[in-house]
Parts: sequence; C-alpha cells; structure tokens
Amino acid sequence: MINIQTILDAWKPYLDAVQDWSKLVEDVTPKQTGCGPVYELPNPINRPNESFAIADMRNLRVSEPHYHTNKEIEVYYVLQGSGLVVVGYEEYKVQRHSVIIILPDTAHFTIPTKHLVLAVINAPPFKPENYVVITEGLPDVSFDYEQFVRLTR
Repeated sequence: MINIQTILDAWKPYLDAVQDWSKLVEDVTPKQTGCGPVYELPNPINRPNESFAIADMRNLRVSEPHYHTNKEIEVYYVLQGSGLVVVGYEEYKVQRHSVIIILPDTAHFTIPTKHLVLAVINAPPFKPENYVVITEGLPDVSFDYEQFVRLTR
C-alpha cells in the first residue's frame, strides 16, 4: 500500500530547494499534453516506485479533465505561479509550495491563473494507459461537468 505521507516527506526537501525549475528541463523535450508541455525527468531522489515530471501550464487556459486508474496516486507541488486545482468536487487555490494529493479514479483539472508550473509525482510511476480523459458522460469519477463549465467560461 502506498503511504502518501512518506511520499511527501521524501519529496518536499528536494522540491522546496528548487529555485529555477527551467534548469531541470534544459535538455529535455517536453511531451505536448492536455496539461500543457510535460517534461518527464529521471527521479532525482532515487525512489524507483515514483515518477517525476514538470508540467508547464503557463500558456494553458485550462487542463483537460482526467483521472488515473490502477491505483495511481498523483501529487502536485507548485513550483511557480498560481491557479485553481479542482479535485473531485473540491476547489483548491494554489500558489508556490502548495501541495495537492489526487487519489486514483478521482477526476481533476487545473485552471492556471498566473505562470503556473507544477512538479508532478506519480506513485506508482505514471503510465499513459492509466490516464483517462473525461467526457461529459463518464460516470463514477466524481466529476461535475456543470462545475467545469462554470469555472472555465
């Protein structure tokens, strides 16, 4: 079983020390995703059961609503900027050093408001096949389509 507190305790010192996230991604080609450019990076703290990426949301109006299957937990750590992260039905205003935990099979999306860049940790490591984009009709993932429309108008 994954212990979320252990993940946070392991990553927080490293992430708190990141002064310039752009140096971490200098030689990395980003993947273009519904969450903006995502830079998949080697795990810098040697935790093989977790993956590490940087999501650059600075030029994104809203990320695509999605969820992760197969017990994949996602942790957002704000490296820069601010925004609104919606997890299930809950809305969280975030800024530098904010942490958001997203449990498996839980809908989420992000609305960047000012130069938002996130560190993203997945446990177990991210697998594209566990990433499911939400459409209006998908059941059982705590997604409120009307909330999404209201927030993204």
